[in-house]
Amino acid sequence: MELHYFLTTNGSQGHCSFLEKEMEPLCNTVRLNGYPRSVSATLIRECYAIAKQSRMNMHMIHNCLDNSVEGIVFPDLKSALINVPVYAQRFDVASLFKDDELKKYEHHISEAFKHFKNGKEIHDEWEKLYIGALDFQKLDTFTENFITELLHQKKTNHPGSVKDRFFGSATINGSCDYVDVLTENTKRYLIKGRPGTGKSTFMKKLAQAAFDRGFHIERYHCSFDPNSLDMIVIRELSLSVFDATAPHEYYPSKADDEILDLYTLSAFRDVDSDFSHELADYSKRYKDAINSAIQSIINANSACIRAEDLYRKQIDDNRLMDVRKMIIEKIFP
Repeated sequence: MELHYFLTTNGSQGHCSFLEKEMEPLCNTVRLNGYPRSVSATLIRECYAIAKQSRMNMHMIHNCLDNSVEGIVFPDLKSALINVPVYAQRFDVASLFKDDELKKYEHHISEAFKHFKNGKEIHDEWEKLYIGALDFQKLDTFTENFITELLHQKKTNHPGSVKDRFFGSATINGSCDYVDVLTENTKRYLIKGRPGTGKSTFMKKLAQAAFDRGFHIERYHCSFDPNSLDMIVIRELSLSVFDATAPHEYYPSKADDEILDLYTLSAFRDVDSDFSHELADYSKRYKDAINSAIQSIINANSACIRAEDLYRKQIDDNRLMDVRKMIIEKIFP
């Protein structure tokens, strides 16, 4: 099985990372600290090819700036190879070097955070229009009945566990996600609705109920607002439930896909019609904020590439070959 996801994101709360939590249970993690992406990509491809030939399970970890692969987890080996980017906070000697391009990166990424935060504030106001029109009792009853029916008499003989990840990110190419890859071979529930209509809360309750019954849960957080959930996957039940609204809008594409429209289910007034002008204004201002954030991410990535190019020129290729050999021997003993 080959999964693709992100462990870091840039959003309304700044830079958020689940990297340490993901690496914690592994026995053998090789970290490349600040390698230029062009160099780490070559090492990652070699390890990928070796594992592929041996038919190993692999998890491909993507970079939240440009969607490139920055690491691989090998669950069968309890090993991982991960490149901690040059711009990430670290405390090795290289972090003390004077680097004008990394200063530019920090400026541009800070601007992106400001735009994302502005977008979140707009989104919160947008949500209030819908929250005021929801029958929460009806929504709670539906959620309880759905969980009871879905998990009825299902329980494991081991404790539950949780993996926290992101299925997508706002990159230099806009919003991208790996929903189809992550939900392949699962029964899929596509949640529809509007901002603030309980999609994340629904998934949090389902995830907690499944965890309490001993299942292994994959929680995929919203890259824009990591406090919200966008998807949960329970592989022991071949089940996935995800937010199928923009910017990751999906519709049924498999015979057993089902839509759960929480807005239609619980709204007691037609907010779309009653507040059409206000909604159009919120939508435009929100999109403008996100587009501005994406442009800042593009600028930050360009500065990062220039910094990496300077580092690449200082690398001794013979020494790099020695490091390559050591990495492969460490991961595939």
